[in-house]
Amino acid sequence: MTTLTPQERELREAWRAVANAKLVEYRRQCWRLAVLIRQGVLEKAGAADGLWEIAVAHALIRAHGEDRMKAILAEAFADTEGHAQGGANRVSRSG
Repeated sequence: MTTLTPQERELREAWRAVANAKLVEYRRQCWRLAVLIRQGVLEKAGAADGLWEIAVAHALIRAHGEDRMKAILAEAFADTEGHAQGGANRVSRSG
């Protein structure tokens, strides 16, 4: 196991803190858009695709993994079935 210098340890901690803050906000936005889907303001497929693009652009998938990001989307969008057509495919497909 490699021992990190104090600087490396602190920079790694800073990296994780920023990544986690992004993850918290991403989850919040997933739930916010899910409410708008339920209200009929947004289409599920478009919202899911847009959120996935955001996750890619902000390196959330690289930092937290594809499975975790899909789980966040699936959780937020779980009860949006029937509010828009075709959205469930975006959450469950890979890539």
